[in-house]
Amino acid sequence: MPKKKEPMKTIKITEASYYDLINKVNSFDRILDNIREMNDVYLSDLNILDLIRCKLVHALDLEWNSNNHRYEAPKGDKAWPTDLKR
Repeated sequence: MPKKKEPMKTIKITEASYYDLINKVNSFDRILDNIREMNDVYLSDLNILDLIRCKLVHALDLEWNSNNHRYEAPKGDKAWPTDLKR
């Protein structure tokens, strides 16, 4: 029997926590690049880390900045609401 999909949940976080998550995604990215270069771990472990990073990028709706080689918060209409209390 197929598994039922659970409804999506909204997670409320502060702006500081949001940008902290972006920094963690960028850390994941750097670590994964280093591990790939060293080629010193099981590929399945590396794929799991890569999947986690991809899910975080998607969940946070991050944009890749090819000039800085890092993920950033979206700009324009998708940007973090500035009217929220900090």
